[in-house]
Amino acid sequence: MTQLEDHSTDDYVERTSPIVATAVAFWICAVALALVAYVGAGLNVLGDGADIATVLPRWAGAASGVLWFFLPMIYIVGLWLFASRDEAFPN
Repeated sequence: MTQLEDHSTDDYVERTSPIVATAVAFWICAVALALVAYVGAGLNVLGDGADIATVLPRWAGAASGVLWFFLPMIYIVGLWLFASRDEAFPN
């Protein structure tokens, strides 16, 4: 931020928007993973006869696996974008 006047506005937006987008995606995925874990754990105590208690934990388990795949991938992409921004836009 101290070198903001050295870069044009378009250059600054191009440097930061991919990093911000991956940060937002990471936190959305992390919150969704926490909610899925909460739903999956909380519905197991409803009882054996309830239909919702048998359907949602299976769904939560599948969604949890997908979210655990994407969470580190989004983090790695964000880290790569952060590390490579100085090469793409030198000071």
